[in-house]
Order: sequence, then C-alpha cells, then structure tokens
Amino acid sequence: MFKRQVNQPPALPVLAELRDVDSPAAARRTGAELGREPHFAADLRRVRPWLAPEMAGRHIPAALLDSEWIGFLALLDERGAWVFVQNVRELQILTRLYSRLFRAVFPHGEGDGDSLTARLGVPSTPELAALEQAFWRQAGDFARQRHETWSRLRR
Repeated sequence: MFKRQVNQPPALPVLAELRDVDSPAAARRTGAELGREPHFAADLRRVRPWLAPEMAGRHIPAALLDSEWIGFLALLDERGAWVFVQNVRELQILTRLYSRLFRAVFPHGEGDGDSLTARLGVPSTPELAALEQAFWRQAGDFARQRHETWSRLRR
C-alpha cells in the first residue's frame, strides 16, 4: 500500500511532568527522581536568586518547599521549562505563555540549548525573545511573591 505523508503541526505543548511538592518527604523524593533531568536546576534557579547557584538539583525541591512553601513542580512539554508554582492558576498562566512561544517557533524543528527558543530548535528573534522574556518574567514574579509571602509568615 502507498502511504501518504502528511505534515502535521505539532500538538500544543502538554505537561510532561507534574509533581505535588507538599511535604519534606515529597520534596526529597522529587529531588531524587528529577534532580538530574536536563535544565531542571538551571530553570528553577533562573528566577530565584535566593537559591545558591551551586545547589545540586536533588536539593532544589526541598529548598523550594523551605523558601516558598508547598506547590506543583511541572515540566512544560518535553523540551520546555521546569517551573514551580503555588496553584493551578499560575500553572495555566505559565502554560499559556509557553504555548505562545511554542506556536511562534513552529515549524522550525528541535534543538538543544539554554534558552527555550534554542530548545525548540530555532534562533532567537526579537519577537521570540520577547515571548520567552515574558514567560520567565512571569515565572519570576510568581516565585518572588511566594518567597516574600512565605518569608513574612515564617517570622
């Protein structure tokens, strides 16, 4: 039989990983399981200047629990960003921002790199850089708000 090749656009990004970090045991388990994943430590530290740059990935979930309290650790798409959010609303906002970036780079392929555009396989353009900056800015805002709130409550 003849097979007709159809170029399908990629599906919108989906969550590749979602963990509930709701206790010290869950943080340790998550760190042990995911701490060595590509981009895990770099993505989570990227918007959190209060985390030590040399901190091993396996210790980051416990540090997030200590500095921001409970939340969800998620990987947005296999090539996407690792994020730690307090609630589903924050996850939806970051997923929407990442989806905009994802749609903007299609159909350029895949690749490796530190930036999300490089991971999606495209060189950065001003428009793509702005979309990525909006994503990381929002992730940073969520992290700072939780960190400040939790720091006040712990005093």
